[in-house]
Amino acid sequence: MGKDELIKNVLYVMNIIYAVFGLVTAATGIWFFVQLTEFVALRNSNHYLLDYRIYWPQVAPWLFILLGLFIIMVAFCGWCGANRESRGMLGIYGLFLILIVVGQLIAATLIFVYVDGEDTDRFIKDTVYDGYYNSQSNPDVFKSFGRIERKLRCCGANDARDYRSWRNDLPLTCCLDSYYRATCEFTDKEANERLGCAKVASVYTKIISSSVAGASLLISLLEICGIVLAWKLFHSLREVEHYITERKEGETEC
Repeated sequence: MGKDELIKNVLYVMNIIYAVFGLVTAATGIWFFVQLTEFVALRNSNHYLLDYRIYWPQVAPWLFILLGLFIIMVAFCGWCGANRESRGMLGIYGLFLILIVVGQLIAATLIFVYVDGEDTDRFIKDTVYDGYYNSQSNPDVFKSFGRIERKLRCCGANDARDYRSWRNDLPLTCCLDSYYRATCEFTDKEANERLGCAKVASVYTKIISSSVAGASLLISLLEICGIVLAWKLFHSLREVEHYITERKEGETEC
């Protein structure tokens, strides 16, 4: 197997990895957006009619989605460029890979800087608090908030004591143990030990964002290798084209 064939085969494998990573990143962004929409839908919209601020958790899902789709397109371009031995496609592929690496470094830096900021905590907590208080007067919101409690294994906005002021018992969504058995009818221990949904949601938001940012930094190292290999194949094809052109202009092979 020649050197060029080896580089092509390695690029095939690397672009498959890029495409899978892009797909996972986009899917994570869509999932993150759906979960965030579920939280935001609990709020009393009248409280936010004049709030035009854009918070970091609202931006992060779109960054993940756009970055994932762009990586998939660039991976396809690189795969086709290596398969057709097209210098033009390889050149575009290398340029776009550089842009992706720079974009990932910037996005990861912004996530690590802002994900632990007060604005993120304030947005998540205000959303959960507003949803919780809205659930006291809106049965539909109460059911939706219960689904979040069941999903995140949390209870109330701060903790189980939030329900003591307006209920004689705790909702079943606070009382499901690890086997999905309701325990409040026997004891409130399971519910009382749970954290409030504001705290749990804030921690999960930071974990998801930081995990994707860390994965982006790791994959960027592999993308740098792809840039180097694309340049080597690009340069090798230029030498072949130059050799063929010189042969056509002059002598014939004996």
